[in-house]
Amino acid sequence: MHRSQHRLMRRTFLAAMGLGIAAPLAAKMSRLAVAAPGDRPKRLFIFYIPHGMPPEHLQPYGEGDAFLQGSNVLSPLVPYKSRVAVVNGLSMNGGISNHVAIRATLTGFAEGEGSDSIDRLIADGMGVTPHVIGAIPYDKGAGFYSDCYLVKHGSWVRPIESPVEAVAQLFQGVGPAPMPMPGVDENKFRAATLALTEGEIEAMQAAVSGLTREESKLALHLDAVRNLKAKASGEGPPPPMVSCDSKPALPAVDAVAGLDPLNQSFFGKILDAHLEASAYAFLCGSARVITLQNMWVNAGLNFGFEGGPGIPKGHHDPVSHSWDGAGRAEFAQCQKWFFERLAEKFLKVLDQPDPLDVEDPTRTVLDNTLVYVCSEVSDGANHNSDHSDVWLDGKPWSSSLPAILIGGGGGYLKTQQAVQVERSHIDMLATLADAMDVPLGSIGGQSVSAIQELKA
Repeated sequence: MHRSQHRLMRRTFLAAMGLGIAAPLAAKMSRLAVAAPGDRPKRLFIFYIPHGMPPEHLQPYGEGDAFLQGSNVLSPLVPYKSRVAVVNGLSMNGGISNHVAIRATLTGFAEGEGSDSIDRLIADGMGVTPHVIGAIPYDKGAGFYSDCYLVKHGSWVRPIESPVEAVAQLFQGVGPAPMPMPGVDENKFRAATLALTEGEIEAMQAAVSGLTREESKLALHLDAVRNLKAKASGEGPPPPMVSCDSKPALPAVDAVAGLDPLNQSFFGKILDAHLEASAYAFLCGSARVITLQNMWVNAGLNFGFEGGPGIPKGHHDPVSHSWDGAGRAEFAQCQKWFFERLAEKFLKVLDQPDPLDVEDPTRTVLDNTLVYVCSEVSDGANHNSDHSDVWLDGKPWSSSLPAILIGGGGGYLKTQQAVQVERSHIDMLATLADAMDVPLGSIGGQSVSAIQELKA
């Protein structure tokens, strides 16, 4: 440590002690004042939904304050509209379509030849482990076959079905051992400083004022604490701070312990548990790249399960195959349900200050995360995997591969917009890599480029 940093730590510590702040908290403040700057701790979450979307229930997207309010399927994302971007006009690379397109969705190529899936490529570039989990119930007699595989890491990867088993992998390194992403534990700092009075916070800010430019880090964190206290005023206690000294409480995961993850009637509970585990693994920093696969292209799961959208029909047929208005509305309701669960069990958890972002405690985990919602076909009934019109009741509706981006991507993503591009979906994969600071000039030997309209 440089002598100037040591002096700053000592002065901050003595200032805090002089104000009557307990020694452990004073020590945290002194360390925070000299916290080394670092890159933003980015995360990538890929969320696969089978069989596309009904375009007439996706549109209109709207603009400005009305963004997403006219979309039936995406309406659960309205609370997060300032961090959502929708991409229209994508077609599956190489003209691949229908059910077999699942194996090109993340690799870019038929049967995945020539490349691993994008999560593996990005994770390798980040130096982290790509995790693959899934809610993939099926009839035991049917088995798991080629049209079920989405992810390829050298060979095809079967997702971890059990959330309990997934937790064991996602939280490796959480506990007494050092966390994989070193830095100031902002959650511990906030938990301790929330007990300070408004006067004590003001006094501490005044005490560190002018101590060099580095004191702004501590002042910024104290401001974040003040905002948390103000937000909680009149609304009950401040939100609890998660400590990752050990695996955090995961009630949705605990609720499925002992349940058969392949039992179709438990689908809603299994998905909630996977989403909860993924969210807290991102919050703790024990995982940075996660792919969650929901079913597969022609999974005939009955959507009358507990906690579901209340449509007791097979998702693949007849729901996604519907051409009539009533059936299309049911298809929309099923796809909307996935976004409801994503918002409730994942996005809500991430919408809190990022404990790994020592540069700016006002940024949330969601600000530093990129969520990519994708599918293998454009419209379930038409079975197309390109940008083309679907005719419904004599009216054309523009369909394309679904691509919904949520979060800030660590400052990369330009949000609250729907962009129209005429691109191969492999360029969308390249955009994910670019956002995660792993730029790719080619995938599987094919030249790619990031979609510039998505960059902030």
